Amino acid sequence: MDQPVKFMSCDHFRPSDRPDVRMGDVAFMIRRAEPSDWETYRAIRLRSLQEEPTAYASQYEIERHYTADLWKQWMGNGGTFLAIDDDQVLVGTATALRTADGDTLVVGMYVAPEARGQGCAQRLLDAIADLASQRQDRRLVLEVSESNLRAASSYRSYGFVETGRRRAMERDPTIIEIELGYLLGD
Repeated sequence: MDQPVKFMSCDHFRPSDRPDVRMGDVAFMIRRAEPSDWETYRAIRLRSLQEEPTAYASQYEIERHYTADLWKQWMGNGGTFLAIDDDQVLVGTATALRTADGDTLVVGMYVAPEARGQGCAQRLLDAIADLASQRQDRRLVLEVSESNLRAASSYRSYGFVETGRRRAMERDPTIIEIELGYLLGD
């Protein structure tokens, strides 16, 4: 798992889809995932589950058995965003799910260690906030385990605040998740 995930489906990648965001010496291209991205997304998703097992409601041993059709279906939902660096390496991902009450739930957020601290997470959140605003959703909501201090700090620096909700993770009740919200506004 030391090797970065190379972005394999570049033929449909168009730099005009979304401007590069340059942070220091690295530019991240943020774009929506497409079904053809399933293998690349699968690799980074499985990596995230191995590297940060307490950060996600799912587990590596479960998702590694998912079929190609299921991965393609997820990529076709229009809410998954990919962060690709200057070398065309997929270094981050996040997914936006619309809730019945007018919120956008941010799930599956992951930035590879080699890309952390360079603005990648913020650019992924920008893309989700743009999507949520276009849909006229009220706010972004996510859950972060209370032990994941770096992720919580990144979300707070973006403007997320605690909503007051806390809960035990369903698959492991020893992991407490804190709900954070970000009000989308004018």
